[in-house]
This record gives sequence, C-alpha cells and structure tokens, in this order.
Amino acid sequence: MPNQLLRIFLIFIVLNATVFSQAVDSTQLYYQWVIHPSQPAHLPSGYFHYLNLADTFIKSGDTLSAIYSKRLAAIAGFKLGAVADSEQHVVQALQWLDALSANPEIKNSRYTGFYNLLGMMYRSRNHNDKAFDYYSRALTYADTITDSIGLLNNRGDVYLNMKKYALAEQDFRQAIRLGRRLEDTAKWARALNNLGVLQLKQYNSEGTATLRSALQLREEAGDLEGLYSSNRHLALFALSESDTVAARNYATISLGIARKLNSASYILESLSILMDLNKEPLVSEYKTLADSLNRARQEEQNLFAAMRFDVEKEAMNTQRAKLELDKERNQKTFIVIIGILVLLLMILGIFLILSRIRHIKQKEVFKTESRISKKVHDELANDVYQVMVKMQIEQDKDEGLLDDLEHIYNKSRDISREYQALDTTTPFEETFTDLLASYQTDRVKIIKRETNPIDWSTMSPVKKNAVYRVLQELMTNMKKHSGATLVAVTLNQNKQNIEIHYSDNGVGTLLKKQNGLQNAEYRIFTINGSITFESQPNKGFKATITI
Repeated sequence: MPNQLLRIFLIFIVLNATVFSQAVDSTQLYYQWVIHPSQPAHLPSGYFHYLNLADTFIKSGDTLSAIYSKRLAAIAGFKLGAVADSEQHVVQALQWLDALSANPEIKNSRYTGFYNLLGMMYRSRNHNDKAFDYYSRALTYADTITDSIGLLNNRGDVYLNMKKYALAEQDFRQAIRLGRRLEDTAKWARALNNLGVLQLKQYNSEGTATLRSALQLREEAGDLEGLYSSNRHLALFALSESDTVAARNYATISLGIARKLNSASYILESLSILMDLNKEPLVSEYKTLADSLNRARQEEQNLFAAMRFDVEKEAMNTQRAKLELDKERNQKTFIVIIGILVLLLMILGIFLILSRIRHIKQKEVFKTESRISKKVHDELANDVYQVMVKMQIEQDKDEGLLDDLEHIYNKSRDISREYQALDTTTPFEETFTDLLASYQTDRVKIIKRETNPIDWSTMSPVKKNAVYRVLQELMTNMKKHSGATLVAVTLNQNKQNIEIHYSDNGVGTLLKKQNGLQNAEYRIFTINGSITFESQPNKGFKATITI
C-alpha cells in the first residue's frame, strides 16, 4: 500500500504542473475528478488535494470545511483501493464532527455521508454485518428522501448478500416508492434493478420483467452507469439460463457502455462474461484459473485489511487509554493544586486572624496599662501625698511614719510611670536613652552601645512600646534582685531585624520564668519577635531581643 500511495503522489505532482496553469475553478475541478473521474490521474490528484486542504482548514480553525475535505479524500482513497487509509480519514473526520458545535441539520447530513461511506468500505471487504450496521446508522441521520433512497438500496444489497431476501425486498420496494414520489429516475431505476436481481435469485418469473423495466427507465434518462448495470445483470441471468444468444447480446452492449465510460473495471467485467460464453478449452481454463486467483487475492486483501484494521484499532484504543490516563492524572493534579491552595488560604486566614487577635490584645494591654497608671497616679499617689502634707503640718508628727508614706508615694509613682503611655512626641532614641539613664546610680554603671545606627522611625508605635516595656522590666529586675554594678545594652540593626543584647554582672539565677520574664516573652511574642534568656548563679544575666 505505501508504494501504491507513493506512485499516486508522484502522479499528483506531475498533474498539478499542468492544472494550475489553467484558468479553471480548482474547487469544482477536483470535486468532479473525485466523483466522476475520467483520467487515471484524477483520483490520486483529488485524493492528495483534499488531504492537504483538510490540514489547511483544521490549522485555520475551519473544522466544518476540514470535515468536508476529509470526506472527499476518503471517497477518492476508497475508489483507489486504499480502503484502510480511507477508513482512518473517516474516523478522524467523525471525531472532529463529534466535537463540533454546529446546527444539528448540518451535522446530520455529514454523519449520513460518513456512515454510508463506512458501509461501502465494509461491504467491499465482504464484512456484511459491519456494513449493515453503518448503513442502518446512516439511515437514522438521513433527513432527505434522496439520501434515504440511496441508503435503502445499499442496505438492501447487504441483505441480498446475507440471503435475507424478505428484508432486502422490503428495502428495495420502499426505495421504489420514494423514487416514484420524488420522480428521481436514476434511484428509482436502481431500486427496480436490485429488486429484479433479488427476484431472479428467488426464481421469481417477474425478475426479468423488473430488470427490463429498470433498463427502460435508464434508457429514457440516459443513465450510462445504470444502463451498464442493467445490461450486465441481464447478461448474467441469460448466461445462468444457458441463453447464450441473449447473454452475448447484453454482454456486448455492456462492454460498449463500459468503453464509453472509460471504466477499466466495467470493461473487465463485461469481457469476463463474454469469455464465459467462449467454449474453447484453453479460454475456459484460463477464465477458471484467473477467477480463482482473483478470489484468493481478494481474500488475502480482505484478511490483511481486517488484521491491519484490528492493529490500528488496538493502537487507537491504546492511545485513547493513554489520553484518558493523562486526563485522570491532570484532574488529580488539579485537585491536589486546589487542595494546596485551599490549605494555604486557610493557613493565611488563620495567620491573619491570629495577627488580628494579637493586635487587639496589644491594644487592650496598652489601654489597661494606661488606665492602671492613671488610676495609681490620680488616686493612690495623690491620696498618699495629701496625707504626707497633712502630717507635716501637724505638730505631733511621726518621722518614721512620714518616711514610710514617702516610700509608698515613690513606689506608686514608679508604678504609674512604668505603665503610662509613651510620649510619642519625643524621638524614641531619646526615650530609650532616658530609660537607661533613670536606672544609673553611683553604684550601678550603665553602658549603651550601637554597632550601627538604629532607624527607629521604621518601627511601629506598638513595637516601640513593647521594646520599652521589656527593657524596663529587665532594668527593674536588675535593680531589685541582681545586685549588679555594671549593665551593658548593645543595639544592632541588619537588613531584616533589630537586635538588642542585655547583660549584667549580677548574682545571676537559675532560670525560672516568673511573672516578669513571662510578661517580657509575651510582649515580644505579640509583635512577632523573639527573646532568649541566659543566666547561672554568680554568672550574671543575659537577654537577647530580636525584632
């Protein structure tokens, strides 16, 4: 088959050199070459033309035109004997048609043509069951009387081959009725001719008259192909009845018509009948042997075509299964991606919710601390101060009690300052330095060092407040518990973080996160920072804050 298609392709190239030099409508020209070929190069030329045209249309997105071109290529290939290749073209075109969004009437007419063509292909290989299935399927899509007549004739021929004579007669008579109603002489005559052949197979005496009626209709219509068919069938019937004169007459007429049609296959069929009429022993022997070889060759071709089709069908099934597997994998991948996205969105949502909660808590803590500071200052400290003033005025005053009251006053004032809101009008650098300076005494020396300048302007007020309170907590613990004489606070800023390193030379401790350290940890945690502590007895205390 590949060598045959190669020869066809070469003929196509040679022929095109002359075709395109003529001012002719190429579309109509190639259509005529496929449907009514009259030269050896017409079919191969039309075959490759419509294949190329289908590729062009499908690339440009004109699927309907691509389907039409594929059908004509399949018709040409079928007439050339490349049945398997033509069948592949039909299958591909049907896949395009299935996926096409178009008017149902347009799609139905295409389905009718393709299923009819598949029926013809299977009938040519004597696969009558398959041919019957496709002709019947085509009839379900047929929406014109003309299409129905042709399909009824075709399916009736299959019934005839399967020896289902009653069903064949039913289809032929239905085609005759429709042909008469439509006044389509060619299709009416074809159905009459087929009915006559059926009647002769059933030894019905009306068969000859029916064949002659069909012959008369075809003579009136000037239908050469129909006349050839009628005369050939009459010749075969006369030969089966041993009426050699009538057989020779009809065979000679059919040979003349075949030569007018320039059909090699028709000429060969007519000559075969005339050779059957020749009683020469050598001629009879040659004819018998030639028929035997032709049958054997046809059986080989049918077997090869069937095997090739099975292999190609299996390959198509494998490809289809692979596509389904890929589709399933893509769906699973899509589901996994969607799941991951949903999970990420959930995590993001939880993070935002926690951040919101943390922010709200920070504000609440800030408000609470401010309220406590104000309450301690406005109520407790003022009340203590008034008592102190009153006692100083009185004559009998207790100096020890005054000292205690002064100590309570100072302590309440310190608590108020510890929790009061930061002064946002003062630069944080100054506030930070003032905080450290407030804890320096004659006994305690405090050193502040920056390894590189800190840009406090990039830090939010909430974070500044947290840093201030934590450092204040550390300094307060140092003052109350450590007995340190030296405190070092080192600040460092890199591209991402600000680090604050605190260390003192106090008595140290075994780390137990009491309220002070827990408060410090919580404050730093709420601003997405971290804090670590390091201490042992008699080895001082260290803390590292990272923001």
